[in-house]
Amino acid sequence: MFADYRVPQILHHLRILEYPSSLVEKLRAGAYLAPGSREEISLRAASIIAVEHVRQEILCFRDRLAENDVDKSTSEEISSVLIDFYLWDLAKKIERGEEQIQGMETIDMVPAHRTRSIWY
Repeated sequence: MFADYRVPQILHHLRILEYPSSLVEKLRAGAYLAPGSREEISLRAASIIAVEHVRQEILCFRDRLAENDVDKSTSEEISSVLIDFYLWDLAKKIERGEEQIQGMETIDMVPAHRTRSIWY
């Protein structure tokens, strides 16, 4: 996956990542996170780990379906990149009000973190 700014935002909204209240305050205030700061690196690293956990859960679910012979078309590879693309698009749609999450509890969408960087 790509450790950018949008994926941590949607992972937080979905309650997959938990942000400390001090970080939420900074994001809502529009503060920049310094490149390489503990907060910025933590957001990026936690996002990578979280997406890998999501991927593993998808694979486990797929395997259970296959065991029960529910769907034979589940042999396609599930990559972290595809999950990243889906989450990035979902975050944009939610932000624009085009989509809402149904069937699970979410947290208010906070602004994405802002870091000036040449690395993405």
